[in-house]
Amino acid sequence: MLFWKRLGGWCRSLYIISGCVRRPWAAMMTRTYLSLHGVKAPKNLCTRSLPFCRRHPKAVIELGNDLTICNKLRENAAGISHRTVLVANQPGARLVVGNHVGISGAVLFCSKEIIIEDYVNIGTGARIYDTDFHALSAKDRRRNTPGAVKAAPVRICEDVWVGSNVIILKGVTVGARSILATGSVVTKDIPPDTVAAGVPARPVRTLPRT
Repeated sequence: MLFWKRLGGWCRSLYIISGCVRRPWAAMMTRTYLSLHGVKAPKNLCTRSLPFCRRHPKAVIELGNDLTICNKLRENAAGISHRTVLVANQPGARLVVGNHVGISGAVLFCSKEIIIEDYVNIGTGARIYDTDFHALSAKDRRRNTPGAVKAAPVRICEDVWVGSNVIILKGVTVGARSILATGSVVTKDIPPDTVAAGVPARPVRTLPRT
């Protein structure tokens, strides 16, 4: 019994030590990876593995300082199933992430403009889309008609908490300090200081401003 306790203690110590070594290395690798995609790495980037990044040569991805990105289950046991995705796939697209933002295995897919302001937390499995991806008309989908796919800017204001598996669709603004409950599908603007929930998401509670 004593042997197994000691072995468990040694394993925990090795895990802690390996984490201390791995984090600076992972941050350095992520900086290099982002640079290869034309993205300037932020100061004080905190990550232990690589996100997924794609950027059109004429698009912009800007990442703020003190950014935390989690990409694997061991980094956030709340339920990460894939790497954080940062995509700006069209000419002129702008994906801007502010300072002190935390992202855990979420998807930020930008064809026009997505703005994430400071101190926003984006939970596991959340998806933020500013595009419909496909045309609504079946004929346009068959023909890939240019300009038939609708897109509109998305803005997540400061101190918003986006819960796990939330989906935010094109044209939405989420007001400052609001909370989007787990699994919500946000199709319309959410006022500041509001808890929103449901499919589609609706305000269910007003928060006291702090």
